[in-house]
Amino acid sequence: MKRISSTIKTGIVLWLVLSLVPLAYYFHLKDKAHQFFIAHLEAQGLQFLSYVDSKARRTHSQIQQTFYELSHSSLLNDFAVNRNPQFRHYLESQWYLAAFNSTLFYQLRFIDNRGYEVIRVDYMPNMSHPYVVPNDRLQNKSNRDYFLYAQKLANGEQGHFGIDLEFENDKPIIPYKPGYRIIYPIIANSVRQGYFVANLDVMTIIEQITSNTQNLNVDFIDNHGYYIISSDKNKLFGDLIQSRSDNNLSLKNGEVWRAIQQNQSSGNSVLTDRGLYIFQRFSSPLFGSQNTLTMLTMYPPSAISGLLSERTKQLKIEATVIWLFLGLLSIIIAMFMDAFRRIKADQTYAEYAIENSMAVVVTDKNMRILRVNTGFCNLVNSDVSLLHGGNIIDFFESQTKQSLIQRQLSIRGRWQGHLSLHTTDNKEVICQTEIHAILGKLKNIQYYVYSFTDISEHHNTIITLKERTERDPATSLWNKKKFDQNLQYQSRLKQRYANHPTCCLAVLDIDSFKQINDTFGHTVGDEVILYIANQLRMVLRDTDFIARIGGDEFAVLIQHTDLEKAKALMQRVTTDIRNWTLYDVTISVGLAEVTSDANQTFSNADQAMYRSKRKGKNCVSIHGQETLNVLESHSP
Repeated sequence: MKRISSTIKTGIVLWLVLSLVPLAYYFHLKDKAHQFFIAHLEAQGLQFLSYVDSKARRTHSQIQQTFYELSHSSLLNDFAVNRNPQFRHYLESQWYLAAFNSTLFYQLRFIDNRGYEVIRVDYMPNMSHPYVVPNDRLQNKSNRDYFLYAQKLANGEQGHFGIDLEFENDKPIIPYKPGYRIIYPIIANSVRQGYFVANLDVMTIIEQITSNTQNLNVDFIDNHGYYIISSDKNKLFGDLIQSRSDNNLSLKNGEVWRAIQQNQSSGNSVLTDRGLYIFQRFSSPLFGSQNTLTMLTMYPPSAISGLLSERTKQLKIEATVIWLFLGLLSIIIAMFMDAFRRIKADQTYAEYAIENSMAVVVTDKNMRILRVNTGFCNLVNSDVSLLHGGNIIDFFESQTKQSLIQRQLSIRGRWQGHLSLHTTDNKEVICQTEIHAILGKLKNIQYYVYSFTDISEHHNTIITLKERTERDPATSLWNKKKFDQNLQYQSRLKQRYANHPTCCLAVLDIDSFKQINDTFGHTVGDEVILYIANQLRMVLRDTDFIARIGGDEFAVLIQHTDLEKAKALMQRVTTDIRNWTLYDVTISVGLAEVTSDANQTFSNADQAMYRSKRKGKNCVSIHGQETLNVLESHSP
C-alpha cells in the first residue's frame, strides 16, 4: 500500500515538474515555427525578386534586339534620305507588326532634325491593334527635354532617357504615366537625318516581370528613396511632382530605408510591425538603371500570422496531449527517465517531420517504408496501406544517383538536392528533397527521414523559358545558337564513335528572297519564311533537327540517313515549296555528311548550296559528288 502511495506521490511530483515540459515545448516550437516561416518567406521573397531580375534581363534583351532591328533598318535609312511614300508605308507596316508582336513599346517614332514627328505608331494594352498616327496629328517635339538630349548623342550612340512623366501635346498625361525612351540617331550619307525613338510601356513591362500568384507588389527605389517604378501607380513621381514629394521610403519607413542603406551589396530582409520587407539590388540594365535601383516587396503581418496560426493550434493540441500523457505515465517516466528522454528526442523529430506540410517518408536503414504522411501519398498518387513495407527506391528515376546519395549519407548523415519521382500513374514529379539519417546509441543508422517539396511547375517553367531562348521567335524553329550546339554535338559523336550512324546536314536558302521583299514587301517575305518553315515541319521527320540560321537561310540535321536518302527527302521539300500556288518561291539546297569537324561540315554543305545556286537554283546538290562526276568525265 505504501509502495502504491509513494509511487502515486512520486508520480504527482513528477507530473507537476514535467508540466513545464509541454509549456516549454509549446513556446519553444512556436518561436521556432515563427523563425521558420519568416526564413521561409524571406527565401521565397528573395527567390521571387531574383526571378523578377532575371525576367527583366530577358525582357531587356528582347527589347534591345527589337530596337536594334528597327533602328538599323536599311528601309529606315532610305526613307530618312528621300522620304519615299512607299517606304513610309513599309515602315509603318513594319512598326505596326513590331508593336503588336512585342506589346512592350507603346510608341515607335521617327523624328527629324527639327524635332517634328514624321512617322508615329501607337500601341496600348487596351487597343485591339496598333494605331498609325495620321500626318495631321503628328506633333512638334523640339522643345522636349529628351529631344535636346538626343541632339547631344554621338553618331552610332544609343541613348536612354527617363524614367519621367509622359507628355502629349505639351501637357502631362492624366492619370500620370511613366515614360522611358530609347533613342538612336539615324545617319545616312554621313549626315544625321533624324532620330528613331521607341517609348517603352513601363507599366506593362513592370506588370509582366513582376506577375506572381501571391499578389506581391514590387517597388523599385532609387538612391534617394523615391519610388521610380512601382506596381502601385500612386507611389510614383515623388521626385518629379511637388505634391507627391512625400512619397519617399526614407520618410515613410525609415527602418526599412536604413536596412537598405546598410546592405547595399546583397539581398536581405527586415521584419517590422508593418510586415516583412525583402529587398535586393536590381542588377538588370532594363530602363538604364543597372545597380542604381533597389527592388522591394513586402509580406503583410496577416500573411505571417496566417501561416503561424494553424501551427499554433497544432502546438496547443500537441502540448495538451503531452501533458495528459505525462500525467498518466509519470510513474513509468520516473523509472525510465533517461531512456524516455532519448526516445522522446527521436520521436519528437519524427512526429514533427510527419506532421510537416511537406511530403515526408520514414524508412528503415534498408529503405523500406515505415511511415508516410498524406502529403507523400498525394504526391505519388497512392494509398498509405499500399506504401507501407515498400521500398522508397522504387519511386526514384535514377538508380545511379541513389548510389551517390547513399555514399554521401554514410559520410555526412544528410543529403539535399533535386530528385525525380515516378508516381503510380507513371507521371514524373520533380522534387526538392532532403534526407536525414537518424543514428542509434552506437552511432549506427536506424532509419532515414525523407522530405519532398514538389517543384515540378517551377522546374518546367525554367525549361520552358530556356527553350524560348533557343527558338527563333518568327518561326518557332530552333535558332542558330541551338543549331551550332547540336552540330557540335553530332560532330563529337562522330569523333568519339567510329561506327556512329550517318547524319547529314542540309543547308537551305530561299532563291531571290531580296527580290520577293523588294517586290511584295517584308510582310510577304515574313509569310514566305513561315510557309517554308511549316513545309519543313510537314515533310521532315520528328527526329530531324530543323533550325532557322539566318534571315532566309535554314539548316536541317537529318539523323540516321545516308546522302542519297537525304537528297530524296530534300527533293520532296523543294517540290512541295515550288508547287505553292500563292507565290513563286523556290529554294536551293546543299547536302554534306556530318564529320568530326563541325565547321568543315557546315562549310561543305554551304558550298554545295551555292553550287545549287550556280546550277540554276531550285535543286539539291551533294558536297563532293559534282567534283567526282567531273573527274569521271575526263577519265580515259
